[in-house]
Amino acid sequence: DSNTVEVNGIDAVIVGPAPAGTDLTEYAAEGWVTTPAIALRTQSGENDLPTAFQITYAPLANGTDVRAFVTGYDYDPTRPGRPLTRVISQDFRIVKSVGSAIVSNSRIMIGKNVHIEGDVGSRFTEVDQENGDPILMRSDFYGLDDVLDVKIDDFYDNLEMHDVDGDNRLRVGHPLESAGLNVGGDPDGDPLSGEDYDGDGSPDGAFGDVTGDGYVDEFDLFIHHFDENGDGKIALGDWLATGTPAALYTAEFMRDGRVIDADLAYVIDNSSPDRNKNGVYGFYDDNGDGIWSPGSEDAADYDASNSAWADQVLGWRDGFIDYKDQYVKVNGRLVFLTTATAWSDGQGDIYDALEGSIRPGAGESPVEFDASSDLLPDINPDSFTDSRSELYDAANGGPFWTQVAENLGVSVEALDTYIETGTDPDAPMYERLDPDTDGDTLPDNFMIAHWEKMPFNSPSQSDWYYRPVFTNMIFKDVVIPRGVNGLFVNCTMVGVTRIESYASNNHINWPLYGAMEGDGVLPPTPKDDPLDKSDFDRYVTGNVEDGPSNYDEFPDPPFIDGEVRIGAERDTKRYSNNVRFHDTLFVGSLIADVPGNYTNTRNKIQLTGACRFTNVHPSEPDNDELNPDSSDMDEIAKSSLMVPNYSVDIGTFNSPPEQDVRLRGAVVAGVLDVRGNASIDGALLLTFNPELGEGPLVDSFGVPVGNPADFNATLGYFGPDDGDAEALDPDDLPEVDGEKIVGWDLNGDGLADLGPDSPPTADQIAAGATAVPFHGYGRISLRFNPDMVMPDGLMLPLSSKKLVGTYREGVRK
Repeated sequence: DSNTVEVNGIDAVIVGPAPAGTDLTEYAAEGWVTTPAIALRTQSGENDLPTAFQITYAPLANGTDVRAFVTGYDYDPTRPGRPLTRVISQDFRIVKSVGSAIVSNSRIMIGKNVHIEGDVGSRFTEVDQENGDPILMRSDFYGLDDVLDVKIDDFYDNLEMHDVDGDNRLRVGHPLESAGLNVGGDPDGDPLSGEDYDGDGSPDGAFGDVTGDGYVDEFDLFIHHFDENGDGKIALGDWLATGTPAALYTAEFMRDGRVIDADLAYVIDNSSPDRNKNGVYGFYDDNGDGIWSPGSEDAADYDASNSAWADQVLGWRDGFIDYKDQYVKVNGRLVFLTTATAWSDGQGDIYDALEGSIRPGAGESPVEFDASSDLLPDINPDSFTDSRSELYDAANGGPFWTQVAENLGVSVEALDTYIETGTDPDAPMYERLDPDTDGDTLPDNFMIAHWEKMPFNSPSQSDWYYRPVFTNMIFKDVVIPRGVNGLFVNCTMVGVTRIESYASNNHINWPLYGAMEGDGVLPPTPKDDPLDKSDFDRYVTGNVEDGPSNYDEFPDPPFIDGEVRIGAERDTKRYSNNVRFHDTLFVGSLIADVPGNYTNTRNKIQLTGACRFTNVHPSEPDNDELNPDSSDMDEIAKSSLMVPNYSVDIGTFNSPPEQDVRLRGAVVAGVLDVRGNASIDGALLLTFNPELGEGPLVDSFGVPVGNPADFNATLGYFGPDDGDAEALDPDDLPEVDGEKIVGWDLNGDGLADLGPDSPPTADQIAAGATAVPFHGYGRISLRFNPDMVMPDGLMLPLSSKKLVGTYREGVRK
């Protein structure tokens, strides 16, 4: 420090114990730091004592907070040696924070009807690959109306010429950007607002700053286009208006009596729930649907003095889309490990991949390239060892099969021959899956066992799975043994649920052993492609003629659990875990053993239906059996989902409208796909770094294959042209009775057994084949929570956070 003066004998920084008489129940005994006083002007002489201030940093007993005491000294010449003093204090919390809503080693795809509050960081650098954009971001507003599409086209054409800072907005008063509001981007041209887009003979005024924020973006164009009465807002209809002020207005944004895109309207009206920034937001979800119903449910932030919901007054869920919503696609910045030059050299114009407005924080740029490790930390599977250990210890309930038997009221031994005969839809049920005792790589009861595509309901599955089915069961602190590969329907998972898996999954063909094929009608059967030397007689006989000419190029059979495995014993499904949870409540955390390699067909978690995560049981908060042990809560609070190197699917390719998946805290996975309806309050930390020549981007002979860009973190719906091979392009779907369909259901389960371009035969129609509608894009919100506690062992920069309500004036104590 400069310009310091000696006060109370202190002329240098002192680190030492707490002063005598300090209350050690409030303060730490050691680690106090006192600085020399800083003068507010230059000292003119030895006897000149200028006004100065001195800071003492006092660590608090809780181990995370520091109280800063600032003491001011005013030395008046009329009071020699007796200064006036004043003390103020403020508490700060030392936090470890990732600083971003997403940090991903793979490319990130952000689709329609997806809203993100927080920075988005991609460490993906394979920008010379096909579809190698580190972030692909799609507009929320294309496809709503043909005329609006033309307006947006003109807007983006001009953005390319005049968007100086890359935020996908045009500043109204900016000397360069404002030219983008003219026809053709001509600085001397006519205003685009003078164009007649709808052909009614009058200017549309489409390019005005409707929201009054000084920018014109897609949101302004959207509001103006659907604002039928010119009041500067869109009044919503149907359930979006029920119980809100908009219920008294004539509904806009409607077509044929229905809201044009109810999911988009909800995403906007529900965005930024803490509108007054007081830290209190959200609502009491009495009916459990994840949507605030203002007419029948209470919000969390009630303004008693005005008898109003404080955040709703500021536009949250008020039934209108207007300036109060301040909507942007990303309320933060985009951060890249790659350079702008490398990206544009590999893919062309960067902004062809980036649609939607970006609003960075104060003093920050909308995009940041060549980011430092402090800004974009390296998140990998080894980063979470300490926290996993703590959570592993918490998964200490009864053995899995014992808990299954207790749910059914039978002995563990009875499970081997258990036949489900129950008719009560609310009672625990179990559909068993028998082992393969005859060596045909099929379960012995495969003709009646449950089987499904993997990924579930995908038009382009990569495998098929036979699964045991557990319905309406309660598990507490359970470890799901490797090889279960189960389907859990309407279950309650209490405490820490741990998925067990084999760590040394490093054989080059690990994802292929046990693979199956099927037509979706008959039970799937094993593939018979040769995978290693043991598939040839030469492996046993040693005779060259008993194998192919390239025999030596095949790998050796896998070594698992200390033994060489051949035949059916090589089926890696036995040693991995590919689990699906449907309509399941997690009261606690879901974690998994960390596989050494990313094998997305074997180590996978799928959350479908109305899965949600909470720390307290929503209807029985005082029931010890339905709530985590209090001793585990500190660790559970850090993450609802911690499964490094796992592939995680939230929702499905065609998620039903009732899907409602909610996650909180640091959500850790290898790769994550989110579709349908989901909300995440915390951060996504994605560990898998796809590298050509490393599994799974390598074939059985060690030859690099595939494209690293095919492994992506996906938020929202994308088609195959964007690099999502597990989906269909909604724009190309056929229509039946005026409704887009994804295929045909032949067995009544609501899922497509035939693709959209494979119409059923007359016999199949006669047997009850029905069209499966496309359920839309869904809605996804991701809100970075700066207050979340990060997992232990994760190397992140430290920062300090001022604690609200801790400012004090007066004596130090």
